[in-house]
Amino acid sequence: MNPTELLTRLGRFIRWHRRGLGAIAAMICLFATLSALAPAQPESAPVLVATKALPAGSTLAAADVQLIQMPLGLLPDQALADPQAAIGRVLTGALTQGSVLTSANMLSGRDATSADERLVPFRVPDAATVALLQVGDRITVVGSTMDGGAVDLATNVQIAALPTPGSTGMGPESGALVVVSADAETAARLAAASSQMRMAIVMQ
Repeated sequence: MNPTELLTRLGRFIRWHRRGLGAIAAMICLFATLSALAPAQPESAPVLVATKALPAGSTLAAADVQLIQMPLGLLPDQALADPQAAIGRVLTGALTQGSVLTSANMLSGRDATSADERLVPFRVPDAATVALLQVGDRITVVGSTMDGGAVDLATNVQIAALPTPGSTGMGPESGALVVVSADAETAARLAAASSQMRMAIVMQ
Protein backbone atom coordinates (compact mmCIF):
# COMPACT_ATOMS: atom_id res chain seq x y z
CA MET A 1 0.00 0.00 0.00
CA ASN A 2 1.47 3.33 -1.06
CA PRO A 3 1.40 6.44 1.21
CA THR A 4 -1.40 8.04 -0.79
CA GLU A 5 -3.72 5.06 -0.34
CA LEU A 6 -2.80 4.91 3.37
CA LEU A 7 -3.70 8.57 3.90
CA THR A 8 -6.94 8.11 1.95
CA ARG A 9 -8.03 5.17 4.09
CA LEU A 10 -7.02 6.99 7.28
CA GLY A 11 -9.09 10.03 6.28
CA ARG A 12 -12.06 7.80 5.46
CA PHE A 13 -11.71 6.03 8.84
CA ILE A 14 -11.66 9.35 10.68
CA ARG A 15 -14.76 10.62 8.83
CA TRP A 16 -16.65 7.39 9.62
CA HIS A 17 -15.65 7.37 13.30
CA ARG A 18 -15.35 11.05 14.01
CA ARG A 19 -17.99 10.99 16.76
CA GLY A 20 -16.33 8.14 18.62
CA LEU A 21 -12.89 9.66 18.23
CA GLY A 22 -14.22 13.00 19.40
CA ALA A 23 -15.66 11.38 22.54
CA ILE A 24 -12.35 9.67 23.27
CA ALA A 25 -10.46 12.93 22.81
CA ALA A 26 -12.90 14.71 25.12
CA MET A 27 -12.42 12.06 27.81
CA ILE A 28 -8.64 12.33 27.54
CA CYS A 29 -8.87 16.10 27.95
CA LEU A 30 -11.18 15.71 30.95
CA PHE A 31 -8.90 13.28 32.71
CA ALA A 32 -5.88 15.50 32.01
CA THR A 33 -7.70 18.52 33.44
CA LEU A 34 -8.82 16.66 36.58
CA SER A 35 -5.30 15.34 37.15
CA ALA A 36 -3.89 18.84 36.87
CA LEU A 37 -6.46 20.26 39.30
CA ALA A 38 -6.22 17.45 41.88
CA PRO A 39 -4.25 18.52 44.98
CA ALA A 40 -0.85 16.91 45.36
CA GLN A 41 -0.52 14.30 48.08
CA PRO A 42 1.11 15.93 51.14
CA GLU A 43 4.54 14.75 52.17
CA SER A 44 4.46 12.34 55.07
CA ALA A 45 6.89 10.79 57.54
CA PRO A 46 6.83 7.80 59.90
CA VAL A 47 5.78 8.50 63.48
CA LEU A 48 5.14 6.40 66.59
CA VAL A 49 1.63 6.27 68.04
CA ALA A 50 0.16 4.46 71.03
CA THR A 51 -1.66 1.23 70.18
CA LYS A 52 -3.91 1.56 73.24
CA ALA A 53 -4.75 3.90 76.10
CA LEU A 54 -1.76 4.17 78.45
CA PRO A 55 -1.80 5.68 81.96
CA ALA A 56 0.84 8.06 83.27
CA GLY A 57 3.84 6.23 84.68
CA SER A 58 3.57 3.35 82.20
CA THR A 59 6.82 1.78 81.03
CA LEU A 60 6.45 1.38 77.27
CA ALA A 61 6.73 -2.07 75.71
CA ALA A 62 7.05 -2.98 72.02
CA ALA A 63 3.34 -3.86 71.86
CA ASP A 64 2.37 -0.38 73.12
CA VAL A 65 3.62 1.49 70.02
CA GLN A 66 3.40 1.26 66.24
CA LEU A 67 4.71 3.21 63.25
CA ILE A 68 2.29 5.00 60.93
CA GLN A 69 2.69 7.57 58.15
CA MET A 70 1.51 11.09 58.99
CA PRO A 71 1.54 14.32 56.91
CA LEU A 72 4.50 16.50 57.82
CA GLY A 73 2.21 19.43 58.59
CA LEU A 74 0.46 17.45 61.33
CA LEU A 75 3.58 16.17 63.10
CA PRO A 76 3.99 17.62 66.61
CA ASP A 77 7.36 18.89 67.80
CA GLN A 78 9.74 16.20 69.09
CA ALA A 79 7.69 13.39 67.52
CA LEU A 80 9.41 10.00 67.76
CA ALA A 81 9.90 7.69 64.77
CA ASP A 82 12.27 5.10 66.28
CA PRO A 83 10.61 2.42 68.46
CA GLN A 84 13.90 1.91 70.30
CA ALA A 85 13.74 5.54 71.44
CA ALA A 86 10.47 4.81 73.25
CA ILE A 87 10.57 1.20 74.43
CA GLY A 88 11.54 0.97 78.09
CA ARG A 89 10.83 4.62 78.85
CA VAL A 90 8.26 5.97 81.31
CA LEU A 91 5.33 8.18 80.29
CA THR A 92 4.94 11.56 81.98
CA GLY A 93 1.20 11.65 81.29
CA ALA A 94 -1.68 9.50 80.07
CA LEU A 95 -2.05 8.82 76.34
CA THR A 96 -5.15 7.83 74.40
CA GLN A 97 -5.07 5.21 71.65
CA GLY A 98 -3.54 6.71 68.51
CA SER A 99 -1.75 9.55 70.32
CA VAL A 100 1.60 10.55 68.81
CA LEU A 101 4.57 9.84 71.06
CA THR A 102 7.03 12.68 71.57
CA SER A 103 10.16 13.07 73.66
CA ALA A 104 8.11 15.43 75.86
CA ASN A 105 5.84 12.46 76.72
CA MET A 106 8.83 10.59 78.17
CA LEU A 107 10.80 10.92 81.34
CA SER A 108 14.50 11.52 80.88
CA GLY A 109 16.82 8.81 82.09
CA ARG A 110 16.80 5.04 81.66
CA ASP A 111 16.56 2.02 83.88
CA ALA A 112 19.91 1.98 85.60
CA THR A 113 18.82 0.06 88.69
CA SER A 114 20.55 -2.99 90.07
CA ALA A 115 18.94 -6.42 90.12
CA ASP A 116 17.47 -5.95 93.63
CA GLU A 117 16.01 -2.49 92.93
CA ARG A 118 12.78 -1.34 91.31
CA LEU A 119 11.72 1.77 89.47
CA VAL A 120 8.67 3.44 91.01
CA PRO A 121 6.92 6.57 89.68
CA PHE A 122 4.93 8.96 91.84
CA ARG A 123 3.47 12.40 91.34
CA VAL A 124 4.63 15.43 93.32
CA PRO A 125 2.14 18.34 93.43
CA ASP A 126 4.96 20.91 93.66
CA ALA A 127 6.27 20.85 90.09
CA ALA A 128 8.54 23.84 90.81
CA THR A 129 10.52 21.78 93.31
CA VAL A 130 10.85 18.94 90.82
CA ALA A 131 12.33 21.41 88.33
CA LEU A 132 15.29 21.85 90.72
CA LEU A 133 16.17 18.16 90.67
CA GLN A 134 18.52 16.19 88.44
CA VAL A 135 18.71 12.51 87.60
CA GLY A 136 21.05 10.91 90.13
CA ASP A 137 20.07 13.20 93.03
CA ARG A 138 19.12 11.51 96.29
CA ILE A 139 15.94 12.56 98.06
CA THR A 140 13.65 11.69 100.94
CA VAL A 141 9.99 11.18 100.04
CA VAL A 142 7.37 12.29 102.55
CA GLY A 143 3.63 11.60 102.51
CA SER A 144 0.87 13.58 104.27
CA THR A 145 -1.42 11.70 106.64
CA MET A 146 -5.15 12.14 107.18
CA ASP A 147 -4.59 14.07 110.43
CA GLY A 148 -2.29 16.58 108.78
CA GLY A 149 0.92 14.91 109.86
CA ALA A 150 3.74 13.59 107.70
CA VAL A 151 5.47 10.25 107.40
CA ASP A 152 8.75 9.34 105.76
CA LEU A 153 8.04 6.92 102.93
CA ALA A 154 11.54 6.57 101.49
CA THR A 155 14.93 7.82 102.63
CA ASN A 156 17.98 8.44 100.48
CA VAL A 157 16.44 7.07 97.27
CA GLN A 158 17.99 8.00 93.94
CA ILE A 159 16.14 9.79 91.15
CA ALA A 160 16.15 7.62 88.02
CA ALA A 161 14.07 9.78 85.70
CA LEU A 162 12.49 13.22 85.48
CA PRO A 163 10.27 15.08 83.02
CA THR A 164 12.18 16.00 79.87
CA PRO A 165 13.32 19.63 79.42
CA GLY A 166 10.41 21.73 78.20
CA SER A 167 7.90 19.35 79.74
CA THR A 168 6.44 19.65 83.22
CA GLY A 169 5.39 16.03 83.28
CA MET A 170 1.84 17.25 83.56
CA GLY A 171 -0.94 14.80 82.89
CA PRO A 172 -4.62 14.58 83.78
CA GLU A 173 -3.49 15.07 87.39
CA SER A 174 -1.59 18.09 88.67
CA GLY A 175 2.08 18.15 89.56
CA ALA A 176 5.11 16.46 88.05
CA LEU A 177 6.01 12.81 87.76
CA VAL A 178 9.22 11.60 89.41
CA VAL A 179 10.75 8.14 89.12
CA VAL A 180 13.10 6.81 91.79
CA SER A 181 15.00 3.56 92.15
CA ALA A 182 14.45 1.78 95.45
CA ASP A 183 14.56 -1.66 97.01
CA ALA A 184 11.47 -3.81 96.56
CA GLU A 185 9.98 -3.03 99.99
CA THR A 186 10.43 0.74 99.65
CA ALA A 187 9.13 0.68 96.09
CA ALA A 188 5.98 -1.14 97.20
CA ARG A 189 5.42 1.38 100.01
CA LEU A 190 5.83 4.31 97.65
CA ALA A 191 3.52 2.78 95.06
CA ALA A 192 0.79 2.17 97.64
CA ALA A 193 1.11 5.65 99.14
CA SER A 194 1.08 7.42 95.76
CA SER A 195 -2.63 6.73 95.34
CA GLN A 196 -3.54 7.65 98.92
CA MET A 197 -1.32 10.57 99.97
CA ARG A 198 0.00 13.86 98.72
CA MET A 199 3.70 13.35 98.15
CA ALA A 200 6.51 15.78 98.88
CA ILE A 201 10.26 15.53 98.55
CA VAL A 202 13.14 16.65 100.73
CA MET A 203 16.40 17.29 98.88
CA GLN A 204 19.61 15.99 100.39
